[in-house]
Amino acid sequence: MMSVPHPAADSATEATAAAMAAAGLVPGQSPAPLRLPDPARLFQRRAARLRALASGHSLGGWLSFVATLADAQHALVAEPAPAPAAEQWRDDLRALRSRLGDAVPAPARPALDALVLADAEALDALADRLTGGRLETADLAAAPFVAAALQVAWTRHAATAETTAHATAHACPVCGGAPVAGVLHVGMEAGGLRYLHCGVCHTAWHHVRSACVACGDGKEVSQRFIEGQGEQGPVRAETCDACHSYLKLLFLEKAPDLDPVADDLATLALDLLVGEEGYQRVGGNPFLVLAG
Repeated sequence: MMSVPHPAADSATEATAAAMAAAGLVPGQSPAPLRLPDPARLFQRRAARLRALASGHSLGGWLSFVATLADAQHALVAEPAPAPAAEQWRDDLRALRSRLGDAVPAPARPALDALVLADAEALDALADRLTGGRLETADLAAAPFVAAALQVAWTRHAATAETTAHATAHACPVCGGAPVAGVLHVGMEAGGLRYLHCGVCHTAWHHVRSACVACGDGKEVSQRFIEGQGEQGPVRAETCDACHSYLKLLFLEKAPDLDPVADDLATLALDLLVGEEGYQRVGGNPFLVLAG
């Protein structure tokens, strides 16, 4: 695995900063501090991206199954939600079971069927363990279905949320979830800006590139990538030697069809390599728990 300097020092970033200055924008202050999800397209695009990534991938089977989940999520998210997201997700979970039908792998069916019969207290406790990173061994088979239902309910909610975000916020301003990855955007408005993407409600919020997401340090941050892919790959790990944390960084200019959840899931090898160096991940992917 190779290490490269923090992007604030490279010429591409300098060119972006110059362009922003010429347009009257101040680097680090996004003209759109918050980007809300588009439920009509999000899960459909994710399913397509997962299937493209699955071809020839060592985790191809798992990526394809998460794509099947995304298909069901796409259908469910269009349905009206009579209850707040914190309650609605339980009904979405039951509807998810119905839509998946025989697509659920046989070993996972008992866990999913048990979820459908579980009471609200048990389901909420499991959701809290999932979002808090405290899953128990007995939770693993049920975790991806809980994650899928939570995403449906909270993405519906986030699409019309009214809130704002600070440029150094490390948690989602809509649902409080952790970022699954940071994405470097392209275009006249957001070119070169980093947005953190929530793994639950899919809200994206601007975060300054010059600071570690976990501790705020700006001097000990660098990037790592898988040797063989080099700097041309769309995914890197941004590591901080001040707090020994890391977060995936995805480059839209290198992969315009990327999806933060899908591309993070497909680069588990990078997590393993960075973890071997002693770095701890900031946030997580709700579907990564079983991938390893």
